[in-house]
Amino acid sequence: MLAATATQHISDYPPSKDDGCWLEDDTDYEPSYYGNCIDSGTHLAAAYTPLVPPQTNDSSLAANPTARNGLRPDTAYRFRRPDHLLAYTRTLDIMRPLYRHAKRVRRLELCGAHATIWHSPSTDTIAVRAYHCGMRCCPRCRETHSAQTREKLDRFLILVPPHRLSMITFTLQHADTPLSEQIDRLYASFKQLRKSPLWRRAKPRGYSVLEISRSTDGLHWHPHLHLLANTPYILDDKLKAEWLRITGDSWIVDIRRVNSRARDEHRDYLCGYLTKPATTDILMHDAILTEWIDALMHRHVLISFGRPQLADKPPPPEDPQDWSLIGSLTGLLNSFARGDARAAHWLRRIGQGPTAERRDCDAGKDYSIDQAYRTPDTPQYF
Repeated sequence: MLAATATQHISDYPPSKDDGCWLEDDTDYEPSYYGNCIDSGTHLAAAYTPLVPPQTNDSSLAANPTARNGLRPDTAYRFRRPDHLLAYTRTLDIMRPLYRHAKRVRRLELCGAHATIWHSPSTDTIAVRAYHCGMRCCPRCRETHSAQTREKLDRFLILVPPHRLSMITFTLQHADTPLSEQIDRLYASFKQLRKSPLWRRAKPRGYSVLEISRSTDGLHWHPHLHLLANTPYILDDKLKAEWLRITGDSWIVDIRRVNSRARDEHRDYLCGYLTKPATTDILMHDAILTEWIDALMHRHVLISFGRPQLADKPPPPEDPQDWSLIGSLTGLLNSFARGDARAAHWLRRIGQGPTAERRDCDAGKDYSIDQAYRTPDTPQYF
């Protein structure tokens, strides 16, 4: 039996709340919870977070990506989509020379590492369990955060009366100041707006999402806030005048009613900003990408205002509790490269039918020596 190839335990690089926290009350990557998973020694199924990432539709099998871009095979498989791979490699290239990002680079390099493949006979579900870095600059972990945001917005929207939902956008005049200063100014202006008599009379409540793009001429940053608000109608002219009074130079404000048929569209519109990686005009310029990464560090991009009411959380999916270990993803990829038909079968199952992706608090552990989870396939795929 081959031992697992881990040379460094993942717990040396635990997710940080500052890097992983997108919501004001998000505790998905709370370090204390992470430590509890490591130290508890409880049943395997209890050491995983609920299934939250979106399902993958990519079922193609490429050649063994062991040597591609110098990435680990399991990490390369996690970022096998071309747009994910471009954003991932560019982000690593920018962060590696910077000492202040040394620990984050190590976490990002290990995102998707030590992946194991599991099968539930009762539900015929495949689960991929691996280490996830949880950082907002990671294109795959952004999708997980977006799924959490979508669930929260669904719980908010279901309680909003059809005639009270508005989409509001606040922008700033283009400036040559650094991106972090522009975001600070945007947030400070929005905070001041919420203290104005106009806003207090309307009493809006809801969520705002930060979007960052480049201006059409490519010379300036263009940060702006998109709001989904439960509010009575606010006159467009009055809101523009108040925003101009607060900012001193910015008057472009867009407010529109959202009918019941367009709710899901606007929800997905906001979640799209949290999912998509940096645009090409940001990714392909070193200085611009560095500024983008630094500006988003330790910053909330989804902000609640007015204490929005939320419906009860939906019950989590029931864990079948009969997971059996197929093998490590690296072992499956190596066996597939040698022409192993069983390895090809299990790899094709990923993304075809129910597939769960979970953050493994014990990533790096050699599960193959544990008799409780072994199957006939397990030894040859480690």
